[in-house]
This record gives sequence, C-alpha cells and structure tokens, in this order.
Amino acid sequence: MSVEFRVLGRIEVRACGRNVVLGSLKQRLLLATLLLNPGRPVPIRRLVRALWADEPPMSATANLRTYANRLRQVLPDGCERIAGRQAGYQLTLRPGELDLHLFTERAEAGRAALAQGDHAAAARHLGEALSACRGAVLEDLAGCDALAGSIAPVEELRLSVTEDHFDARLGLGEHRSLITPLRGFVAEHPLRERPRAHLVTALYRSGDLAGALAVYTDYRGVIADRLGLEPSPELVRLHQAVLDRDPSLTAATAVRASSVPRELPSPCRSFSGRAPEAARLQALLAQDTPAAAVVHGPCGVGKSALALEVAHRVAPVFPDGQLYIDLRQATRVPHRLLRHLGVSDVPPAEDEATALLRSRLADRAVLVVLDGATDPAPLRFLLPATGPCAMLITSRAPLLLDGAEHLPLGPLSDVDGLELLTQLAPGAAFEPAAAAQIVSLCHGIPLALHIAGALLAHRPTRSLARWVRRLAPERRRLAELSFGGESVRAACATAFSAVDDPLAASAFRLLGRYEVCDATTAASALGTGALETEAALDLLVDLGLAEWGDDDTYRLPGLMRLFAAELTSPNATRPAMAGPRPVLRGGLTP
Repeated sequence: MSVEFRVLGRIEVRACGRNVVLGSLKQRLLLATLLLNPGRPVPIRRLVRALWADEPPMSATANLRTYANRLRQVLPDGCERIAGRQAGYQLTLRPGELDLHLFTERAEAGRAALAQGDHAAAARHLGEALSACRGAVLEDLAGCDALAGSIAPVEELRLSVTEDHFDARLGLGEHRSLITPLRGFVAEHPLRERPRAHLVTALYRSGDLAGALAVYTDYRGVIADRLGLEPSPELVRLHQAVLDRDPSLTAATAVRASSVPRELPSPCRSFSGRAPEAARLQALLAQDTPAAAVVHGPCGVGKSALALEVAHRVAPVFPDGQLYIDLRQATRVPHRLLRHLGVSDVPPAEDEATALLRSRLADRAVLVVLDGATDPAPLRFLLPATGPCAMLITSRAPLLLDGAEHLPLGPLSDVDGLELLTQLAPGAAFEPAAAAQIVSLCHGIPLALHIAGALLAHRPTRSLARWVRRLAPERRRLAELSFGGESVRAACATAFSAVDDPLAASAFRLLGRYEVCDATTAASALGTGALETEAALDLLVDLGLAEWGDDDTYRLPGLMRLFAAELTSPNATRPAMAGPRPVLRGGLTP
C-alpha cells in the first residue's frame, strides 16, 4: 500500500491517494511530534508537553495511550508503525514515505550543484525539493509552543532552500520572471536580507534602477527600526555597485556570493575589554596560510563571546564563507562541515570525509568556528596544508592540536568588568563604588556580570548598594546570580559534570573548603597516594575547573570554589571570615 506522511504544510497522511482522517487536535499533535523524530523513541514527558503544554491533566499518560491507540487504528499498518517503548513511543517509516526526507535529499543535491556553479542542475533539484512544500511546516499546528523548537529549524531550511532556488534561477538569467515572487517573499519575510539582494539584482538587471535602490532603502529602514542594525557589508557593496552601475552586475554570477555560507551567530552586543586577546586572534587568523587558534578558559569567562566578536571582525578576510558549529550539540564534525559547504554525497567513513573536506577547503578563504570542543581527535587534520582558511576553536581546556595557537582567557580586569556592567545597567555609572564591589563579587566573570547587569536593569529603582549586601554573603551568592534562564550555579554544574574520575571529584570538593592546597596535603586529607592525587588535581586544571599556583599549589576560581563548597555542605551556613581563607599546605590544617 502506498502511504505518504506530510509535514511540509498542514499535517496529512495519504493512503492510496486518499487522505486519512487523523482525528482530534491531540492526535495530530502526537503524530506530528513522532513524525519530527522518526525512528527515535520520544519520551512520555515530551509528548505530554506537546499535547498539553504546562498544564497536563492528572490522566495525561493514560490519555496519551488512548490517542496512540486511536492513531494505530486509523494509520495503515498502525500497530506496526507506532511502538510503545519503556520511556515513550516510536514511529517507524519506510523509505520515501515522509515528504521532509524527500525534500532534504533534493535540497542537498541542489545546494551541491549550486556550490559547483551548475545553476541549471541546482534550479532543477531545488525546484523538485520545493514542489513538496504545500506551505509552512506544520502550519495548522504552528501555535503549539512545545513544537516550536522542532518546527523552527525545518522552517528555516525551507526558507533557505527557497532563497537558494532564487539564486540558481538568477544565475540562469531569469531575473524578470523572478521579480513578482521575490516581492511576495520579501513582503512575507521583511527581515531576511538575502532575498533583498536577489530582488535588488533582479530589478537592476531588468532596467529598474530606481526600484533596486528603493528595495535597499526600505530594508535599511526596516532593520534600523526593528533591530537597530545596519545592512551587512555584502548588501552595502551591492548597493554601491548599483549606484556605480557596475558592469559585473549584469553577469549571471553577480549574486553568486549569496550562496556562500554565512553561519556566524550574532556577536554579543555588550562585548567589553579583551583588546589584546582580540588583536592577537585577528592577526593570527588573517594569515595567508592555514591557521588554527584555541581559546580556552573556565566556564563563563566569555570564550564564545570573544570568538564570535573576532570572527565577525575578520569575516571580510574570508569571502568564501564562515562556518559555525556548536560542538556541545553536534558530532561527526567533518560530515557536518561538508554538508554546510553544499556537499550532498558525503562519504560515511570519518577519514574519507576529512580528506574530502581538506580538498574543499584548499585554496579557499573559509573561516571555521567550532564552539565548545572537548575532544581534539575529531578536529585533527581538518585543515588543508595550504590555503587561506582558518579554524577558531573554544574549549575549557587546552587541546592537543598540532600547530594550533592557544590563547588562555581569564576574568575581566576591574576596568573592563566595570565597563561591561555599565553597558548592561547604565544606572551603575551613578554608584561607581558599589558597581566596583559587584564586579569584585562576580570575580570579573562575564557570565556573572551579565546576570548581575540584567538583574540591575530589570529592577532599576533598587540601589546598587542593596545588591552588594545581597551578593556579599558567600552562602547566598550563587543563588543570587540567576536570572532569565541563566545561572552561574548551573554553568558550574555543567562544567563539573565533565569530571568522571571519582578521585578528581573528591579533590574538587576538597578544594572548595580552602583557599589553596598542595598535592601532598590533599593526598593526606583524601587518604590517597601523592602521585594519584596530583594526577587528579591536574585533571581538574585540564578541565578548566582549577588553577595552578606559582608554588605548586592548586586553587579553584572564586565562583567555582563557592559551587564546590555547596557540594560539600549544601545546606551549611558558613560564617564570615575576618581574615584570608585558610591555606591547606605543608601538612598544616586549619
């Protein structure tokens, strides 16, 4: 029996050319959630949230079972397709049954052809992909907040493929026939820049110079009003080329650059300080030979913010593209990078994919930003031996990568920390002494300062002195540094979760009790051998959790020490100390 499952538009199931009646909204939400995760068990709690958001009934699990059984009754081979698992439900599809799979396959082929300059093949493949789209992804269920996170990337892919199709057709000289669909697309998505560039080009090639300039002017006003931003350098250059009546704009390759990947997330708007580090990274990445840099440091110190700031500054040096991957949510790095470069036929073997990636990057000015690396193995041998490409990596610990420059990142200076806090909460400028105390209590850690600044901005009528009194007690500080889904304690917990050695975990808790500690005395306190204890302490340093002292001692950075102390004594009330924190060293215990 021929069965089609459709999510590119309203959710539909067709069997032998006829629509299957899927039943109630709850049943369609259940099926949609399973279709967005085919072949994978979906936990009960996630399905409950998809159907009832934050207000599930007491009978939610039983009701979920009822909806699953009803879907089994209406779907062809439903009992075989929807299987109950210990933790949830799983939907099984056969090859070619889901429109999203067919769309992705054709889109990858089209993007690969576009990357190679074959506009005819690209237009054909991308057109085939878009023919599967009947509207926005799951447009009848778009109001479900629990599905929004799953729908958004698929919808973004649909829009991006539409823009690729415009690109390919412009490359074939179809500028006149594209003006109307481009105007409609721009009206529906006024903040997207790439179709604006397509429309400017199409109008200019059609002889409408005034119309082309008006499109740019309108877009500049829209993003200034809504986002407070200016158009990208690429669109500005296109605008200038129109003003100059640049002959290159009449060529079919004029918008070829719009297919170049521009994947960098927006930089941090409240970026402050780091001038020496940024200058060093910029000089390194701007070389004409392959370059790799690793920015490493403890959690919350601003590694990602610095990397993105520098990446945006040097982006013009890499006209062939900027790629970005969050390694905390990604695996198979060479495979993903190849797909981002438009390669559809990616070899499954890791070494073959890595070799193909080097070939694609050779002699191309591409910047690769890899955020949150923990394992150097997948990153070795990614860069070719020659060419102007570069790789910028962030990690909590140094990574053993041949030829990579390492840049350790520490807390902000008092001056830079105060500047950051004032950017986030302008009222801090009127209480400089209290603001300086807040910077000190946050130990110059950008994450803590961002949270403190957000709290101050959210409650502008409260004096900074009051916040100082609340942050001053060590037992309260981590609890106070939490706002808007961000938490210093949660960041510390995530960093500590990387410790899988029991002795290192015990050493971490021990360091939370003292200012500094040497390995010999730590071994005595833990009842372990000196060499094993030293290795455990070194592991903490390698993971960015602890620091070496100048005299063979170890210490935890300020906020991390408070977290370690909570692990040791989560409900303890710690008395304030008149003098410096005790030193556990040389056999002397406090």
